[in-house]
Amino acid sequence: MSENTVERNMVMTPATPADLLGLLLAEKRSENTRRAYRYDLTDFFMTLYGRPASPALLQQFLSLNTPQMVGVIMRYKTVLLERHLSEATVNRRLSAIMSLIRLARKLGATQSDPSGFVATEKVVAYRDTRGITPVQARLLLHQPDRSTLKGKRDYALLRLLLENALRRAEALAVRVADFNPDARTLAIRGKGRGTQQERITLSAATVAAILDYQRALPAPRPPEAPLFINVSPGHYGKQLTPDGLYKTIRALAEQAGLDRRVSPHRLRHTAITMALDASGGDIRRVQRLSRHARLETLQIYDDNRANLQGQVTELLATLLHEDSPRPPQG
Repeated sequence: MSENTVERNMVMTPATPADLLGLLLAEKRSENTRRAYRYDLTDFFMTLYGRPASPALLQQFLSLNTPQMVGVIMRYKTVLLERHLSEATVNRRLSAIMSLIRLARKLGATQSDPSGFVATEKVVAYRDTRGITPVQARLLLHQPDRSTLKGKRDYALLRLLLENALRRAEALAVRVADFNPDARTLAIRGKGRGTQQERITLSAATVAAILDYQRALPAPRPPEAPLFINVSPGHYGKQLTPDGLYKTIRALAEQAGLDRRVSPHRLRHTAITMALDASGGDIRRVQRLSRHARLETLQIYDDNRANLQGQVTELLATLLHEDSPRPPQG
């Protein structure tokens, strides 16, 4: 059989339910996205069927007609709302299911199409963009014990996050070869860019912090190795995980006595808000730092930073005060 015949048969043969989950996950570039889809789809089948998605169970679900499928998904959505999950989480779970169904339709594994029949929850994007204050950020930077390897690593990570507004995945995906101390640059893989990289310019202080961390490593790391590694004895040398970074920052925040939960994304909020303060609300300049695709997103940050609603409320309160000058009578 020729290669062309094999390829033609692969295209013409509908995907089996056993293929679908693997194919759906394989097309997601980000490991975080794959992990989230896997978790969400497992929750869907465990909630409604009491067991994970086996090929037989997937076949059972995909054989439902459109009204039946809509009913199942709406029942699942009701359960999610009863759990008091956030609107964003509910929508993400529904999106994972719809993605599976869309792929099944493309590959001929189902004819049903519930899209447009299950409403998503309305989400107010970026309603809480508060980070920590500059004073708290400086206090956080003083927490790592920089006489230890872990402290040097944590300090370098904190500076990288607070000065460059990096997302957690962006910081953790950096390889040794991506860091150029002479040019003071770091190549990162931005959100939604796949394998494409963009170079950001680092401050001299952050370059020095990363070099100090690298010099403390027992041996030089190869160019393809992750820049930030797990330094605990049982997992030494492995890439620092998202959960590991989150726990590290949370522990340092608690050590600093900060009264609110601090996460990598909270530090991104902090960097963007501080940048808006320092630049006098120059949204276009700060967009280069945050790498947000839409200026409107930065406008939300700026509105929250300046509390424009609160300012206008105070103006109205002044006008309504009993001692305010009364308008002339006509």
